[in-house]
Order: sequence, then structure tokens, then C-alpha cells
Amino acid sequence: MTTKAVQRLQNSNFIQTLPNGTILLDYGPMRMFISVSEHGEPLPKLAEEGAHFAMGLLDDLSKCLSIIKSKSLTLEIKDIYPEIVRRMIRVTQQVGETDLTPLAAVAGTTSEMVADFIFSRGGTKVIVDNGGDIAIRIREGEVAKVGVKTEITAKEPSYLISIDSTMGIGGVATSGLGGRSFTKGIASAATVLAENVSLADAAATVIGNFTNVNDPNISRTLAERIYPNTDITGEWVTVKVGRLAQEKIDEALDNGLAKACTIQQKGLIHGALIALQGKVVWTDSIEHCLKKII
Repeated sequence: MTTKAVQRLQNSNFIQTLPNGTILLDYGPMRMFISVSEHGEPLPKLAEEGAHFAMGLLDDLSKCLSIIKSKSLTLEIKDIYPEIVRRMIRVTQQVGETDLTPLAAVAGTTSEMVADFIFSRGGTKVIVDNGGDIAIRIREGEVAKVGVKTEITAKEPSYLISIDSTMGIGGVATSGLGGRSFTKGIASAATVLAENVSLADAAATVIGNFTNVNDPNISRTLAERIYPNTDITGEWVTVKVGRLAQEKIDEALDNGLAKACTIQQKGLIHGALIALQGKVVWTDSIEHCLKKII
């Protein structure tokens, strides 16, 4: 057995085929669901190829930790960097916030590259969900339905977004309190739709951060007190949000929505939905594809 064959066999220990043909990849910090179909017929073998490709991306990232933990606006995009690192730097620089590091787009960029890898090989619908940062690739006649939670920790979505091939939406990403990454804001969810999920991921991070107000019922701490190896050392992050007065909720949502509109006006995203303590707001641009689940 060749070295490559042995490695592939070892990697298969992290890959599971679910009953509906979706592939679950559970590898290090990555928990990714990969669904590939051809006119409704599942293609699990192609999805499995995508899972192996995703593992290679994570290995690339592990070799560039010092780079991807640096502030994006201070970085030069170098040809020697792996493609995933170059993409992460590029999209976070496009969003333009001084406190962003490339890691603000890591989950979305991984999803995007896996989806592109698979779509170039076949399938009429490819959905790659990396912890809620979802890459969507669909051909004419296909429709993707994405559930949107108003609380990251909720078991079921509150809204449904229908996306077809004419809409130019290739990614949906969510940030907020209770997610895998830190947030400086207080939104229970900030969901962004964009042409690609790399941009959606970075933008969702920023929009979530901007849902911020001062209130004694909000607990914060320095990021490194929770995770010493964080990429945002010295930054205050939200730990817990108690019950807020309605005017505080409105203020936080208005702050986030204003930032979403600014990013949208730059042409970087299609729109956003933001939720906090039972109230939900969104940009006018996504109302036509948004449906509340009863």
C-alpha cells in the first residue's frame, strides 16, 4: 500500500456517511457537513472527495498560524502563502476593519474552497456547512433552502431563505453570542448573505461586533482570559447578556444594521439579518427571499 493510500485510509476515520448521503467530516476544530447531488440524486463519493480536500486545507492553515493571527490590514498577500490563506487575507482586507485578522474568515473560506473543488468535478447542487458558514453552489433549475436561526444555540431555525442560481448568492454565514468564535457585540445572531461565504463570514463577524451597547447586564472579559492563544489579544469580548431594556435592544440592532448597510453599499454583501432577545431586523435587500417558519 502506498503512503498516499495509507494516509487516505487514516483520514477516513474522520469521515462519516449519513443516511441521506451527506458526508460528516469531524477533524480537529472542523465539523463540516457536505451535501452533493445531481438533479436530486445524492453523490456521496464526490462529497467524500471534498472532505479529504478540506482536511488538506486545515493542514495548510496549521502551518501559517502566525500569519492568520496577525491584523489583516498589516499583511501583504504573498504567492508563497497557501491559497486559503491568501483568500482569507483578501476578504478581511476588503471588509476593512482594523481589528480583523484573517481568522475572521477561516470557516467561510474553508467552506467556499471545498464547494468550488467539488462543483468543478460534478453535481448540480453542492452545500458545504462548516459550523453554520455555508457555501452554496447550484446550477440552473436548482434551489437551495437555508434555515436561519435567531439564536445560534437554537435547535431549529426561525426563518427560511430560498436561493436559486439567478440570485448571485453563494454563501450564508452567521456570527453572534454563543458561536464558536468570540464576539464583541451582543447579537444572538447576525446572518449575512453574499456572493461568497468568505466575505459573508468576515462581514458577519464585523456586523455582530457592532451590535454593541453599554449596560450593566452585559458581561465582558479580555479574549486571552478565555483562550490564551486567541488572535485578538487585548480585545474585550462578550461573555453573557442579561435581560435588556427595549431601548438598549433597539440601539444594538440599529448599530448592527447600520454597519450591514454600509458594507452592503460597498457591494460586498447582499444583505443581513440580525437578532437580539426576540427582536429581528434585516436589510430590505433580503426580504424577498426570507420566509418565517411558523
